[in-house]
Amino acid sequence: MNKTDFPLSVRDGENAMHSSTRKSLSIQDYYRGKTVLITGCTGFIGSILLTIILAKLPDVRRVYCLYRTQPGIKDPRAQWIKGDICNRQWGLEAGAYARICAEVEVIFHLAAHTGWDIGLNEQVASNTLPVLYGAALASDCRKLESFVVTSSYWAAFHLAHAGEIGETIFQDYRAEAELAEILQRQSFARLAEWPNPYSYSKNLAERLLHQRYPHLPVILARVTSAGATWAFPHRGLCQFKNALPAFLRAIVKGRAHYFPIEMKTAINDAIPADICANILLTNAADRAGEPFSVIHCGSANRNLPTLGAIAEMAGPIRYMDSAEDINQLLSGLPNQRIASFNKLLLETYGAGLDRRVVFLDHHARRPLERMSLHELEQFPIDVGCVDWHQLVAAMVGTLRGGKRSEDYPLPGTLGNSHVSLAEPV
Repeated sequence: MNKTDFPLSVRDGENAMHSSTRKSLSIQDYYRGKTVLITGCTGFIGSILLTIILAKLPDVRRVYCLYRTQPGIKDPRAQWIKGDICNRQWGLEAGAYARICAEVEVIFHLAAHTGWDIGLNEQVASNTLPVLYGAALASDCRKLESFVVTSSYWAAFHLAHAGEIGETIFQDYRAEAELAEILQRQSFARLAEWPNPYSYSKNLAERLLHQRYPHLPVILARVTSAGATWAFPHRGLCQFKNALPAFLRAIVKGRAHYFPIEMKTAINDAIPADICANILLTNAADRAGEPFSVIHCGSANRNLPTLGAIAEMAGPIRYMDSAEDINQLLSGLPNQRIASFNKLLLETYGAGLDRRVVFLDHHARRPLERMSLHELEQFPIDVGCVDWHQLVAAMVGTLRGGKRSEDYPLPGTLGNSHVSLAEPV
């Protein structure tokens, strides 16, 4: 099969729904009898997505859950299959691969290495190549209707100066040469144009996926800073291991107090994890069978407080006029361990501490045009309903000694997410 094509049955509409028919179906109707494949089920957003499907879509036929070390939620419809996304065919045994190719209609690829603690080659092996292996698998799925691939808003931070980032692929058809340069010559290629190897590896995956598989029914979802859940399974559930929760944890625990003055007015886009999962779920249904599209799982800065206001809710903050002032102050702190952590936090999140970048989300909000009031209650995707002060207060309360969000676990395990001090806001 040509690597730029997906199966004729999907391309010609033999098994994919006709567009007008699909648009008339409810979310429940669309997923009735469907077979789904999810990677990253033991991660935070992935586990919430799986739980939403099992709890709110009772007529889903089967959910194949790819895992590497330990399976999670137990449910008759959840079938856990051992694999490894870093290998071709995602490391699946031949029999499992054949079943998936024969049965699966919707794929959600959420597994990734979210830490910033490894170099470019390792990031490419963990975040770029697995997307291409997944696209090859998706091309072999005879009933495929949607292939949802999560990326990161950091993939577009080479354009942060633009102020607004659209839901599109910033394609220049140079990615194949860059990948060859990285893999064959151990080169950094164009790394200097992105904040770090993580963000470059994500961008590289986006451009390669679009270049190699332009006709595959891909929904590329750039997720902004994933925060705690807003409503499901309850408010404030999070792991505090990455993104905005990790940022808050550093302040609450007294590991970071000193920040650039620009952070006081900066806005770093964020999205509650359950609303993010709903956006993925509803767009997979709404865009089934359509060619390559891009959505942003974020807030488009609609109702977000400034990053400074969020930080001030977590603990005492001192703003400094320049990086030199911060470095001078940190070098004089008696506790150099805290000073080193504060410095690491600034280096890691630096690109997001002084900007008001808007990640437009018109495409992601398209399902709102046809969702009923009942569906909007079941699968909320409008971030306008979120009171961020309440949500941040819930996270801060947990960190300050209230009942921990881990005391309200999802059914089964929340999994084996990678933990790193240097993970993205």
